Amino acid sequence: MPIPPVPVGSLVLDCSMHGTFLVDLPHRALRGLLVERPGFSEAVSEVVANQASVGPKAGVTQDEIDAILLDNDHIADIDAVLPAARKLVELLEESRAHYDDDRQRRVHAIANSIEGRARTTGIAELLAKYDKTRAYRSATGVKGAKTRRAKKKKAESTNPTPSSPADSR
Repeated sequence: MPIPPVPVGSLVLDCSMHGTFLVDLPHRALRGLLVERPGFSEAVSEVVANQASVGPKAGVTQDEIDAILLDNDHIADIDAVLPAARKLVELLEESRAHYDDDRQRRVHAIANSIEGRARTTGIAELLAKYDKTRAYRSATGVKGAKTRRAKKKKAESTNPTPSSPADSR
């Protein structure tokens, strides 16, 4: 019995009916697998239609036909859930990114607030108490500055400044 399509946007996906035929392939095992191309359904229809009359003469067993039809059923069942599953993964990834951004911005704001408070109140110990927070906030900028310095130094060492024609006289 085919599985009815799951509405895209659904937050509940029950794939327990798929458990008997879902396959977890090793990393990079999708490479080299054949995929359906235009004309596949016509080819399968032809093979199935000819099975009773000439299939055995052609060396096509009923087991092969049954396996293809079972694969078709599995694919149809997966396709009934896949759009909703993709949307759910998208929602989860976007929600995680949203909340990660929020907490990052809050930590940055806290670090800025601490530095401002230390300046206005003169309580230097605040800086020491929140040293890791301030270092975390500044890490990206510090790394960027370091990279720019390294690239500039490399460019200067590989491309010495050209001398002007007046220098050669």
